[in-house]
Amino acid sequence: MSRKIVWVLLAGAAALGGCASPRADAALEAQSGLIGMRKADLVSCAGAPNAAMQTVPGEEVLTYESRNITGYPSGPSFGVGVFGGSGNFGYGFGLPVGAPSYVDDGQNCRASFTIRNGVVARVVYGGSDVGQTRRLEQCYQIIENCLPRPAGTP
Repeated sequence: MSRKIVWVLLAGAAALGGCASPRADAALEAQSGLIGMRKADLVSCAGAPNAAMQTVPGEEVLTYESRNITGYPSGPSFGVGVFGGSGNFGYGFGLPVGAPSYVDDGQNCRASFTIRNGVVARVVYGGSDVGQTRRLEQCYQIIENCLPRPAGTP
C-alpha cells in the first residue's frame, strides 16, 4: 500500500478513536482487569448480585443488572370541538398528569462474573442492542466502584 493510503487510514482510525467513551473503554478493560479479584472484594465494590447460580463444584456465576429508564412526558395538549348544534362550540387545554406517556428502558447491561475457587475467572457483558458503546457505558455503572481511582482523586 502506498504511504498516502496508510496515513489516511491512520487518520481515520485516530478520528474515530477520539469519539470513544471513557466509560465504555473502562468497562471493556475491566473484563480482563477484574480477573483474579476475590469474590468478597467484588461483592464489596459492586454490591449484592441480582442473581447467583452454582454451576459446578467450586464455580458459580454472579449476575448484575443495570438499567437506564427514561420517561418522556407528552406535553401540553389543546382540543377544539363542536357540540350539539349551531352555536355550541368548545375548546380546552390539558396538561399531562401522572405517569409519563413514553418510557424508554432499552439501554441495559447484564454483567456475569464467573467465580472459580473464590476469584473472578471471567466477565461477560450482555444486554440491549442499543449499540456496543451505549451498552458498555451502562455496564460501567456496575463495575465503576471496583476500578482503581486515578492518582489524586478522592
